[in-house]
Amino acid sequence: MTNLIPGVGAGAMLNSQLLAEDRSTRIGAIYRIGYNEAIVLTHDRWKFDAGGIPQYSFLLATAQDINTPQVDDDEVLLLRVEGTSPLSMESDLHAVREESLRAALSSSQNPSPSVVLDVEMDPFTKNRVSFTGLRCRILGTFYEDDVEGQKVLEFGADVDNFYATSTYRVLKPVGEGLSTIASYLKPTDRPVDRVRIGVVRYSATRRRAKASKQATAAVEVNIRDFIGHKTALLGMTRMGKSNTAKIIIARTFAISERQRAVGKRPVGQLIFDPQGEYANPNYQDGTEIAAIGVKHVRIFKFGADGSEPHVKPLSINFFSENQIDAVQSLISDQLSTDDAGYVKDFAGASYADVPNDQSATAHAQRARLVLYGALMRAGFDVPSRFQARINIKRAFQQTISNALGRNPFTPRTGLAPNFVTVAASEVEAVVDKIVELREGGDVDAADFTKNVRWSSVEPIFTTKSQNRNVRGWKNLNPLRPFHSPLTVNDPAIEIYEELVQGRIVIVDLHVGASAITKALSESITARLLERQTTVFTAGQEEPPAIQVMLEEAHNLFSSDRYKDDRDIWVKLAKEASKLNLGMTYATQEVSGVAHQVKANTANWMVAHLNNTKEVRELAQFYDFGSFSDAIIASEDRGYVRLKTLSSPYIVPVQIDRYNLELVNEARAAAGDPPLGPTGDGSAA
Repeated sequence: MTNLIPGVGAGAMLNSQLLAEDRSTRIGAIYRIGYNEAIVLTHDRWKFDAGGIPQYSFLLATAQDINTPQVDDDEVLLLRVEGTSPLSMESDLHAVREESLRAALSSSQNPSPSVVLDVEMDPFTKNRVSFTGLRCRILGTFYEDDVEGQKVLEFGADVDNFYATSTYRVLKPVGEGLSTIASYLKPTDRPVDRVRIGVVRYSATRRRAKASKQATAAVEVNIRDFIGHKTALLGMTRMGKSNTAKIIIARTFAISERQRAVGKRPVGQLIFDPQGEYANPNYQDGTEIAAIGVKHVRIFKFGADGSEPHVKPLSINFFSENQIDAVQSLISDQLSTDDAGYVKDFAGASYADVPNDQSATAHAQRARLVLYGALMRAGFDVPSRFQARINIKRAFQQTISNALGRNPFTPRTGLAPNFVTVAASEVEAVVDKIVELREGGDVDAADFTKNVRWSSVEPIFTTKSQNRNVRGWKNLNPLRPFHSPLTVNDPAIEIYEELVQGRIVIVDLHVGASAITKALSESITARLLERQTTVFTAGQEEPPAIQVMLEEAHNLFSSDRYKDDRDIWVKLAKEASKLNLGMTYATQEVSGVAHQVKANTANWMVAHLNNTKEVRELAQFYDFGSFSDAIIASEDRGYVRLKTLSSPYIVPVQIDRYNLELVNEARAAAGDPPLGPTGDGSAA
C-alpha cells in the first residue's frame, strides 16, 4: 500500500490518514473518468470482502505507481457512489448468462426454477459476469499542503487533472479512515472545537456494516459552526429533530463554559419549547436539557409558583411598573381590532417613568393610574398591597376627597405633599371622579388630564372615545391569562439577563392558549432584538453571543411573512447574524420556509421527508438532490444527511442519542459532579 503514490512515503499524511491498510480496503479500479463523474469497476467477491458497497458510500481513487517520475499524483480523489453503470461488454455477458439458462432448460428433464436457475456456470463465465460498474460522483481532491511549516490535509471541491484510467486504484475507506473523511473540516481562521455528533450511516439496512464492524466510524463537527449561524433541522415529526437539537445545545453549553473558565464571555441559549420536551424528561432520552443543572438552566412557564428557584413564571404582572413596556405591547396588539383613533395613540405613547424628567414621569404615572383602573374593570387580579403612585396637586387632592366623601390618598414618606399613592380599592373611584370633575368644568381636573398619555388611555377605562362608544377595557378580557400578580419583573427582561450570563433559558409553552404563547414568544424575541441592537449600535463592544432554538419554522418564516419587515420573526431572520444571534430552526415543511432564510443557512441536518415537493425544494441547495430517493424512503429516526459550514460535502449520519452521558459531559465542563442513573448527583 505504501507504493500507491510515487514519491509519498509510508509516513505521509495521505497514506497515514486515508490509505493505510487499516483505513481502507481495495474494491476495484477506475473504468472511466471525467471531471465530474467516474465509473468504478468492481467484482462481487471484492464487494463481499469489503463488507458491501451501499449507495452513497465514500470511495477513494488514487494513482498507481506507473514508474513515471514526472507524474505528479500526490493526491486522492474522493468519490461517492450514486448508482450503477453498464460496462461495455455487459450486454454480451448477459447474453451468455441467458444462453446458459436456456440450455439448462432445454436439456433438463425437470423444468422447475430450482433446477434451471441454479445451474452451475463454469468458473470462467461466472467470474466474467461478476463484474459491476459503479457510477460515482467526484466530490473533490484530497492533497497535502504546507501551512506555516505544518503539513495539513487539504480538500478541493473539484479535480484539477486526471490520468489514464488504468492508473487508478479504488478503495473503500473504513474505520478511522472513514471517520477522517466524514469528519473532515476545511482549514479556517475561525476557532475549531470538534465534538462527536454520530456515526457514518450509508443506508437504512445496516446488516453488512455491523457484521464487518464498519458501523462505528465516528462523525465529528466543529460545534462553533452552529454558534452565530443559522442551522436547519429538517424532517417529519418523530424523526429525531429534537434529539439533534438537544445534542447541539449540550455541546454548545460545554463550549460556553470553557470560554467562561478562561475569562471569555459565555454563550446564552434561548429555547422556545412548544411541546415541553426540552424542559421535561421523556421516555426516549431518559433525561432532559434541564438536567444539565439548576445553576445553568432557567425554565419560564405558566403556573410557576416560585417553589423551584430555577423555574420562573412566564406571565406578566400587568400592575408592575417595571413591566409596563411589555404590558403596553400586549394591550396594543389586543386593541388593534378596534379601529378607533385612541388605539394608535395608546401604541405610540410611553408609560414608563423618565429619569431626570419630572413632568414626563408625572404624566406617565397618571396614565398608568387610568390603565390600572381599566385592568380592574376587566377583572385582572390585583397584587396584594398594590398602590398606584401619582403626582397630584394638594388642592386637587382635596377637591377629589371632598367629592368622594373620603380621602383616597396616602402621602409618600419623606416626599412633598404632591407625591401620594392610591390604594387598589380606590383607583377606579378616583379615576371616575377625575373624569367627572373635568366634564363638570373643574380647571385642575382639565390640567391633570390634558397630556396625550392620559387621553390615549382614558377610552380604555371609560369605553368612550370622541363621543362614541368603543370596547375599551372589554378588549382586555382575553389578556387575563397573561397576567400573574406574583411576577416581579418582566420575563422578557429577566430572560435576556439570564442569556447574557450564559445560561440555557427554556420558554415552556406547552401549557397555555396558542394566541397567548404566540404573543409572549414575540414579546420575548422583540426584547432580545431590542437589547442586542442597543449594544450593536453603541459600537463599544460586540453583542453577547446568543443562540435561539425555534420549532415549527414554517409558521414563522413563510414567504408571505418574509415580505413584512415589521414581523418580529422576519427581523430575527434578517438581523440575527449582525447581532451575534445564532438560530436553529426546525420544520417538516422545507417549502414553507422563505427561500432567503434557507439561502443564508450554514448548517443542514435533513432527516426523512415524505413527499417529492419538499425534496425538490431541498434539492436546490448543495447536492441534496442526489439523496432525494433515500430521504423519502428511509424513515429511520436520527438518520440524517449532514452539511455543516466547515464540511465541504454532505455526510450521511446516524445521530447519537441525547442521554445521561452527554448531560454529564456538559456538567463536567461547568465543574459540576455527574448525575447518577436516578439523576441524584451521585457518581454515575
